[in-house]
Amino acid sequence: MPVTYEIIDEPAAVLARYRGRVSLSDISTLFQTYSQDPMFSLTRPHIADIREFDSSTIGFAEIYALFSMFGKNYSEAGAIMRVAIIAPDEVAFGMGRIFENLTEQSDWARAAIFDNLQDAKAWLKTEL
Repeated sequence: MPVTYEIIDEPAAVLARYRGRVSLSDISTLFQTYSQDPMFSLTRPHIADIREFDSSTIGFAEIYALFSMFGKNYSEAGAIMRVAIIAPDEVAFGMGRIFENLTEQSDWARAAIFDNLQDAKAWLKTEL
């Protein structure tokens, strides 16, 4: 599967890894899957590792649709979504920046972009 997840304890977060070609349907299915995981809660932040992500099938429309899907779930629950995006190269950074910019316009989400997992985890610890 092009998107996998694990629930990690340090920090308490959902770590999603995006590899190869990923569709909006893949991401939506993943969210539905880990939403049912007994270890998951909307208060648990996300780490989106897009280092191996092929962005050729994802553009602004897909990122906006993804953002809207998350928004529906989080805003209805009154929860704040926190996402640390691992995007070390220019293309991944651009994709992450679109998502980050959308969060800057919302009252239910925060995001930041990092080069590596260690820095992403450190940010999440400060965002608790």
